[in-house]
Parts: sequence; C-alpha cells; structure tokens
Amino acid sequence: MIVRDARAGELRLLADTVAGQPLLERYEMSADKLERELTAALSRGDQVLVAEEGGRAVGFAWFLATGTFGGGGYLRLIALEPGCEGKGLGAALCDEMERRVSLGSRNLFLLVSHWNAGARRFYAQRGYQEVGTLPAFVRPDTDEVICWKRLR
Repeated sequence: MIVRDARAGELRLLADTVAGQPLLERYEMSADKLERELTAALSRGDQVLVAEEGGRAVGFAWFLATGTFGGGGYLRLIALEPGCEGKGLGAALCDEMERRVSLGSRNLFLLVSHWNAGARRFYAQRGYQEVGTLPAFVRPDTDEVICWKRLR
C-alpha cells in the first residue's frame, strides 16, 4: 500500500469507488458530485491524497494544509472503498496528511457527524480531542462535532 498525491485523471474512478457509502449517501454526495468537488479542490490547490493498494486507488483524504481558524489544517473528507476499512489505509492517509499539515501548521481540525461512533473512536485513538459542536451545521438532523489535534 502506498499513499500519494491524487491525479486529476483518476478522480472519476476514485469517486465511483467510494460513493456508495452510507455516510456519503446521507450527505447526498453522489459519484458525479464527488468527482466535481474533488476536481474543483485540486484546481484550487487543496490537497488530495490517495491510498493505493495493488496498483488501484481505494481511498482518499481531501484536506487544506492551512487557514482553519487562522492556525491550522482541516480534513475535509476521508473515504475508503467499502470493505477496505480496518486495514490501516485510513491511518496511513491520516499519517501523511498530518505530516504535511505539520510543515506549516501546529493544529489540525476536522468535523465528524455526532452519530458516527466509529469515526469518533478512530479520531480519538489518533489523539484528536472533541472540542465543540456545530448544531445542524450541514444537515438539520445532524450535529457536527469539532475535533482538534495539536501536531507539534
């Protein structure tokens, strides 16, 4: 498994690979919309990392290296192909994202849905602290929990 920068030509396949997840469906993120969002992200200079296994992209992490609250990076979205969870791919993506963000920022932030116990556990195990809540920030039925990690 390797983690590398995403290439514009693979975004459609990557979007198709991860789009069927319940989380993305709940946020109405179809493969088409995800491809458009990732394409726009790369054109703006956002960073998108890819986890590649066996020569095939099976997940990604989309993040901003700086700018959040004037002093931190922000994980916008991380997603893996269904069935690839628990293999260390998400951790490898986070490791590289944290390394890159730490080059210019002391802090990293992310939002996680209040009902997403698995993600909350994953980030807590990685040293993220839950520091606040944004009620109905994206969806009226979901609060977003603000998570923060000091990187250095």
